Amino acid sequence: MEDPASALIRADLVSDVFQAGCREGRWRVVEFDYPRLDFKVSAIKTDGEATEYGFRADLTNYPGVAPEVRLWNLEDNRKPTAQERPTGGTRVTETFKDWQDATIYRPWDRHTGPHSNNAANKPQLAWNKQRELAFIFEDLHGILVSNGRKVAPQAPA
Repeated sequence: MEDPASALIRADLVSDVFQAGCREGRWRVVEFDYPRLDFKVSAIKTDGEATEYGFRADLTNYPGVAPEVRLWNLEDNRKPTAQERPTGGTRVTETFKDWQDATIYRPWDRHTGPHSNNAANKPQLAWNKQRELAFIFEDLHGILVSNGRKVAPQAPA
C-alpha cells in the first residue's frame, strides 16, 4: 500500500500549475523515490547565461511536515562546492548560503522556518499543509532568474 504522503506528492507533480512550470522549462523532476525528490530549476547567472541548479528534497510526512530542500549536485550525488552555488543579488546569496543546516534558506523550509522565527516573521512564505510543491518551485525559480533583471537591456527613457 502506497504511503498517503507519496500519493499526495504524486498528485502535486501532475497538477496543472506544476505541469505548466515543466512545459515552460522553469523546472523539471529528475527522480522521485518517496520520500526523496530530485529536481532542477532553471536559472540565469549574473552574466546573463541560462543554466539550472539541482535540488534534493526530503518530503517525509508531506504536507503536514515542511519539506527539507537542499541545493544538490545531482550528477555527482553531493553537496555543491562554493563555486557551484548560485550567485547574484542579496536574495540569491541569502537563499543559497551554506548555513548550519545546509538547506535552502527560505521560511518554507523545514529547518529555516523555525530558525530566527523566519516562518512567523514571513507567514506569506511559510509552509502550511495547504501548500503544494509548485509553491516551492515557483519561489526558487523566481529567485534564480532574478539575475536576469540585472542583465536585461533597459528601454530608453
